[in-house]
Amino acid sequence: MKKHYLLWMILLIPFLQLNGQTYCVPVAGTSSTYYLKNAIFSDQGALYYDAAAYQAYVDNSAGNTVTSYPGGTVKVHLEFAGGGTKSLVWVDWNANGDFNDFYENPIGTSPYSVVDDQFFIPPSQAPGIYRIRVQTGTNLTTSPNPCGPNSGNNGNFVDFSLKIEAAAPTCFVPSTLISGNTTTNTAAISWMSPSTAPGNGYEYYYTSSPSVPDASTAASGISTTTSVSISGLAPFTTYYYYVRSVCSTSNKSAWSLRGTFKTKCNPMTYMFEDFENATTGTFYNLDCWDKIILGNGYQAVTSGSGVGNSKGMYQSANGAANIVIAVLPAFSNVNAGTHWLRFKGRYAGSTQGPLDIGYVTNDTDASSFVNIQSVNMVSSVFDGYEYSVVIPNTVPANARLAIRHGGTPSNSYYLDNIYWEPKPSCMAPSNVVLSGATSASVSIAWTASASAPASGYDVYYSTSNTPPTSSTIPNLTAVTANPYIVSGLNAATTYYFWVRARCSATDQSAWTNIASVLTLCAPQTSLFENFDSYNSGYITNAPCWGRLVTGSGNVNINGTGAYSGTKHIIQRPITGSSMAVLPELSNISAGTHSLRFRAYCSTNAGIMHIGYVTDPTNIASFVLIQDVNITNTSYAEGNEYSIAVPNTVPATARLAILTDGANLNYYYDDISWAPTAPLGVNEIAAKHDIIIYPNPFTDRISISGEIPLESVLVYDASGKMVKEIKSSERTVSLHDLQSGMYMIRLIMKNGVSKTIKAVKK
Repeated sequence: MKKHYLLWMILLIPFLQLNGQTYCVPVAGTSSTYYLKNAIFSDQGALYYDAAAYQAYVDNSAGNTVTSYPGGTVKVHLEFAGGGTKSLVWVDWNANGDFNDFYENPIGTSPYSVVDDQFFIPPSQAPGIYRIRVQTGTNLTTSPNPCGPNSGNNGNFVDFSLKIEAAAPTCFVPSTLISGNTTTNTAAISWMSPSTAPGNGYEYYYTSSPSVPDASTAASGISTTTSVSISGLAPFTTYYYYVRSVCSTSNKSAWSLRGTFKTKCNPMTYMFEDFENATTGTFYNLDCWDKIILGNGYQAVTSGSGVGNSKGMYQSANGAANIVIAVLPAFSNVNAGTHWLRFKGRYAGSTQGPLDIGYVTNDTDASSFVNIQSVNMVSSVFDGYEYSVVIPNTVPANARLAIRHGGTPSNSYYLDNIYWEPKPSCMAPSNVVLSGATSASVSIAWTASASAPASGYDVYYSTSNTPPTSSTIPNLTAVTANPYIVSGLNAATTYYFWVRARCSATDQSAWTNIASVLTLCAPQTSLFENFDSYNSGYITNAPCWGRLVTGSGNVNINGTGAYSGTKHIIQRPITGSSMAVLPELSNISAGTHSLRFRAYCSTNAGIMHIGYVTDPTNIASFVLIQDVNITNTSYAEGNEYSIAVPNTVPATARLAILTDGANLNYYYDDISWAPTAPLGVNEIAAKHDIIIYPNPFTDRISISGEIPLESVLVYDASGKMVKEIKSSERTVSLHDLQSGMYMIRLIMKNGVSKTIKAVKK
């Protein structure tokens, strides 16, 4: 125990004069982040201070006083706003209007964080009122000044008063107040007797007001022991309580340091919690909920973590020794057997894992948790994922439902939109599993509904992950087979599936959680690809394409500098070879088609090897068809390359683009597989004055230039010709085309042709 005074003060203090003094108004920092937020000083009387906002200087000496006596010990508890705040405590022991004497700094510069310390009252201190000053700041280690300015331009000052009684009391204050066994209208409080026990027991006082009692405040009750039960309290209310020793009717101690407790909420019959009205931060800000923490478990209400980036509940635990339990409000119908707990949930990071749904019989004891069902959080997003647990009638009537994160695996979870509600009459199936995908079908299976639906199950699937609602029309109705083969799907397409029970024509369950599958690729007869609809990254983000490399190399979809649209391919053989493997083509050996693309290289000496692989997983199976010299260093009209593919290519092979040798960047876009004759005969770069306008267009296009026009051929994005117009008119109607991208080939009467990309709105 430190003694913050010097022995020679015992000789000095009796000669000091206690005249009223004027103190300097200190100069504080200008930052509003760092300040004294809470303070408690206590001995035989206590002072409490709370600040909601920054003030440079607060003089609380008239209203906030701590009482002690010569030889007494003043305990000090300080909390701060702003991380990294330090503090000092000054006392003007000689009451001369300053704090400049070296013994007037009884608590020196604190470390960061909360301060719990004490200082002693010199045994010969004269009775009277003395000034206390608390100085805060982020840099107080070098020559601190109780009048300021604060070094580092941070911090503030707060003054209090210290009252020294004439003599040590004969009736001492109780300590160590504890509350427990809290219900909606009762609580038990206890305390520790002082070293000299009072002869007439104790008085206690409790109130829902934070106002501190004084010596004249009437007690709420009397106890001859060191504990008492309080009744008649209001539900869900914070109470402050104090205890004092009664040595005789005329000799009572000061009131103790206050204790606090909060009564429980009245039990509910229904609940919906979306956390929007809860204060972010500590979970105790959430009405009627509680939490139990073991080790380093953590739980809070956080912003931006709920459904639609709203508020949500956050749980984190790292290992089995670190457990966090969210204790839900009390429900009067918890054991009715008619309700379920329903909620949205997701995991953070890359690891899915379980949450245990159960109950506690003691809302402060983690060991009282009983698990009902473990629910696996299988998604890192909320959309499409909802979980429900039916609560059986075997749950004790006085239990409270709880959600436990057991710490294994180490993970974080977010929960939102939590319901306590009647379970539906038609229960949803669960555990949808998709397997055996082909290019046109997939097998779907699920765990049957507990309600045994009389009319089977409905299945809904879509290429959108937007969850269906109760009014959504299913793709399949009254399915009784489980598993079931869903056919008629498109190749290389991601589908999302949901299932619901059909108990009757008017009673269907909720839809299950989302499940998804990517159908396999199917051989194509035509191809046009500009990569605009795929995420940047490996070329394999485009379905049915392959990527092979040796050594170090890249074949990536990139979003900068495309020839058309927004994306193209960058292929770079850094220390080996890089290869893009095209989708499977059913007519690769027909001898009637060509591979066409736009390309350039980072230098004018690039070579692209166009060929095929007999094994799409083995770059060594590559067979060359034609080398293409890439001499241009940017996309430009005329930089289109066409390679006729002979009928000697094996029918099971796949076309491939290989680059190797020098460490060069190759760029290419607008790859097409189409008949050689329609697109290849006499096609050369036309004069640059031939353009289509407007582009994008609505119904009509106009064609510039003076060369007479022979015909206009329109191809869709797959390379299929959808329209042919034989006319010399330079304004053409295309009103019957659907919105989308088209390749429009202009054939002039002199044999020149030009292909232009156009978009219909």
